[in-house]
Amino acid sequence: MNIHKSVEQGAYVILMLAFEQDHKPVKSSVLSKILNVSDSYLKKILRKFVVADLIKSNASKDGGFKLIKQLDEITVYDVYHALKTKDVSFKFSKLAYQIFEDKEKILNCEKKVISVFHNAYKSFENELKKVKLSDLISNKDNYIKGFINWNNVYQINE
Repeated sequence: MNIHKSVEQGAYVILMLAFEQDHKPVKSSVLSKILNVSDSYLKKILRKFVVADLIKSNASKDGGFKLIKQLDEITVYDVYHALKTKDVSFKFSKLAYQIFEDKEKILNCEKKVISVFHNAYKSFENELKKVKLSDLISNKDNYIKGFINWNNVYQINE
């Protein structure tokens, strides 16, 4: 299984916003410099989080991105689902029809395999729903009011 790197990056964006001092907005350019990704790429991730109602955006001079929810309300599934680019699908190449003659049996086997993959994917999603982002940090008091000013820590000048 291969999970796209945007899921990891997105989780860190959420954590960074949670840790921002006094939960002030953080500009995408600051986040992208810290994560060492292009600003345009990160804006796509941020836009998906806005659409998923995880963060909000303010385009003013002092604006940026802020969390809408607390970390204990956001699961790993929420991050994954917001960034999912396409649904999981399983397509058969129809090789079985070239090898075997019993088309009804082939069709039944294909349905069974599709069902197995569907159930496995649902189990995967259910496991992601069990883990809140607040479970991933050791000191939960650090995000209550925020304690890092990302601009000062990384001396980023806008």
